[in-house]
Formats: sequence, structure tokens, C-alpha cells
Amino acid sequence: MNKKTVFFVVIALLISSLVFLFDKPQNKGPVELYRVYLDGNTIGYVSSEDELNSYIDKQETQLKEKYKVDKVYAPKNLKIVKEISYNNNVKSTSQIYNIIKNKEPFTIEGYTITINGTSDNTDFGEYSTGTIHINVLDKDIFTKALKSTMNVFISEKDYNNYINKTQKEITNTGTIIENVYIENEITIKKNKISTNDKIYTDSDELSKFLLFGTLEAQKTYTVKAGDTIEQVSYDNKLSVEEFLIANTEFNSADNLLYPGEVVTLGVLKPGFKLVEEDHVVELESDKYKTEVVYDTSMLVGTEKVKQEGVNGVNKVTKKIKKANGATVSAIVVSSEKIQPTKNKIIVRGKGQVTRSDTFNTGDLGTWAWPTKTPYVITSPFGYRWGKLHEAIDISGTGHGSPIYAANDGVVEVSRFDGYNGNYIIINHNNGYYTIYAHLSSLMVKKGQTVSIGQQIGRMGATGHAFGTHLHFGVYKGYPYYGGTPINPMRLYK
Repeated sequence: MNKKTVFFVVIALLISSLVFLFDKPQNKGPVELYRVYLDGNTIGYVSSEDELNSYIDKQETQLKEKYKVDKVYAPKNLKIVKEISYNNNVKSTSQIYNIIKNKEPFTIEGYTITINGTSDNTDFGEYSTGTIHINVLDKDIFTKALKSTMNVFISEKDYNNYINKTQKEITNTGTIIENVYIENEITIKKNKISTNDKIYTDSDELSKFLLFGTLEAQKTYTVKAGDTIEQVSYDNKLSVEEFLIANTEFNSADNLLYPGEVVTLGVLKPGFKLVEEDHVVELESDKYKTEVVYDTSMLVGTEKVKQEGVNGVNKVTKKIKKANGATVSAIVVSSEKIQPTKNKIIVRGKGQVTRSDTFNTGDLGTWAWPTKTPYVITSPFGYRWGKLHEAIDISGTGHGSPIYAANDGVVEVSRFDGYNGNYIIINHNNGYYTIYAHLSSLMVKKGQTVSIGQQIGRMGATGHAFGTHLHFGVYKGYPYYGGTPINPMRLYK
């Protein structure tokens, strides 16, 4: 091989080597990338986490305008992890943004308030507020809504006087608030909130939710001639207190309704329990007792009044505990007699039996009050929280205080069960029955004949009860099983 040939071979080899070097894929070595996970699944790689977050914030101008915020963030379930990788398959920030936008909502910065639920045993059953979560952009929205809702149950003036310690001392009668607190535990946490979740930006809207447990429009009713607040409330499964709260233009059950007037029928489901403890001094009517004497010359089923009763007046000092405006317990601390009572005396026949074998019930007859006086009615007959309370709850006379038969009759039941506790049912042989529940002890037996005013038991808190009280019910027909409950206060008008 001559020198010329060798020269050309060398040149050819050099050219081949250069082609090989330039055609070979370039390996730049490992690079720093960011793997993007959405809901635990990889949706791609980006070269900069900050660039992606900035792009999201820049694109979401509508969310900024809607919520009046300065910044929008990635979804809660988006995770970005830095990796050292040889992977060159990097997506653009716009590609990743579009994938996210089509799958998950973005977030904005705000606060999540958690109000832990509470649960009480009452004669209405177990009442629970439930745990709720509320999202706001500004803590002041929640503070204003909470205060506004509290003022439904305790006036702003009274609350401010309590907070500022400017309540007037009681000189004769009156009320002093001794304590006010929310029983629920409330936590406030700064949070990234999904724009798919309900976010409150208006305190009035949040106040409505805290009061009624919903933002749905409340039912309304157009008043008809002859309607009263008490009857409209009962017919629509509301207590009078609930009616007055939902219709703030009224301040008393005695206010008149006018035909054509539209009222709101909102059932309250407060999101918290506001407890108010009061020291109360007031003048109360001291209900006269009824004394019965029997006359064998008169027919059974007849009676006449020998002496009319006159109520007295007591100055009573009480400790009252309320929850969301409703009395839940009461203790009578002392009682001073201002005007004495004059007992009513009636004469009942005990001679020949009349055809009906009943005493006169033209106006339901004469009935005795079932407890000592003074007392407090902690729960009236009627609806609360959408449930009918088929009795009245009488408190304040103390654990173990005497319970009396409201009228003559025969004991149908005297026993214990898990709901009523120790309870008694009396058949008054005129179609009416009375029930006395939650007693601490029973003093009569089934089949025993009792007289009006006779002690039959002692007040207690057995069974499904919240505090010491008497659950006193009156039924036309046998209680619970086909009997119709009537308001016991009808017996004492």
C-alpha cells in the first residue's frame, strides 16, 4: 500500500469517527425535575414547582374576582415531589395546569371553623347539635354571625351588661345573668379551602345557617281569620318561642295576627348550645289547693263548690338554666309569702251511682296541681325541634318532693321503664288518664284507688330525663296507645 492510499484511508477513518460521535444520542446526565401527583397518581413532570404555582395563580382570575382574594392555590390533593431523574419527558406548565383544571378544584386561603356537637337526654328524646364545619375567608365573618345568632337567644343589651358588669342590682324583683357560655368546643384553623366547598363571605347568611341548620328558604304561612300565634305554631309543629324567633316583628304569643299576613315557619336547629344561667326574683301566683269532701246524699259523678279558692302571691327566688333560650332546669332557692291562698273546697257525691259512673266533666271538673308550690314549668306542652312534647315538665320543688294525684281514680300502672323511669298512670274513670314520670320513688300500686290530692310518689330524674322534674301528661284515652294528649294547663284555667 503506497503512501497516497494510506493517507486516504486515514482521512476516511477520521470522517467515520466524527460522524459516529455526532450521530450518537447525547447523555446529559441526571437532572432535577418535579414529579406532579394528583390524587396519588402521577400526571407528569415539570421543571419548576414555583413556575407551576405561579401559572395557576395567574390563570385563575375568575376565582380571584368571585372571592375577592389576591391568590389562588393548587388543589388540596396535588403533591409535587422533587426528583433527580434521567427522564426528559417534561410537560409544560400549561399542560399540567389543564390536566389539573379538568380534574380537581383549586383552593384559596381561609379559615375552617369546627363546632363540636353536644348531646342531651330530654323528654323530647336525645337532642344533638351535631358537629359542623364552616369555611370563611375572614374570621370576623364568623365572629359577627355567632354574635348575631347569640342575640336571638339573649338580647345584645343584656349580654353587654353582663360582659361589662353593668347589670342593675335586684331591689325587689328582676333578673341577673350569672353566667353565659357556649357549651360546644369551637376550633379555628387557617386552611387552604377547596373552591368546590361552601365558603361563607356574608355574616348574615352564616347566621341563618347557625340558627336553622340550612340555607334553604323557610316555609311560610298566610294567616287566616281567627288564627293565633299559639295555634299556628302548634299546627306547624313549632313552639311559640321558635315562632317568635323566626318572626322578629312579634314579641309575645298574645300579639294579634291579621288575615293575609305572611309568617315564617322555620324549625330551629342551632349549630351550637348557648347556656345562660340566671338569678331570678319574681312575684308568682301561689295556686290554691283543692280540698274534697264526700257526701253520701249526693250522686256519684256530681260535685258542688262549697268554697271558691283564691290564689295567693309568693316572692320567689330561683336559679334558672337555659339552653338556646329554653329553660332546661330550675331550682327554687327561697319563697316569701306576700298574699295567702284560700283553698277551694268541693263536695263530691258518694251515694248512688249515676248512669255514666263518672264525676262531672263539663269543664273537665276540678283538678289538683300535682306538685308543691312554688314551681317552674321548664318545658310546656307543645312542639320543640319539630317534636311534640305531650306533657308539661314541672321543676323547682326539689328532688324527693311530693307528687300528688291530680284527681280521683284508679292506678293503672306503677312501675319502672327505661324511658319514663318510675312512673304512674291513673285512670280517672271519665275517659281521662294522667301520667307522672321520672319519679324517684313510687308510693301506690297497680289497682289501688286514689283520691284527688293524695301523695302518690316523689319527684326525681329516673329514666330518660335531664335534671330533676315531673313529666305530667293528660290524655283523652289511654296514654301513648291511641290516647290523645291534651295540654294539662287546660285543667287549671
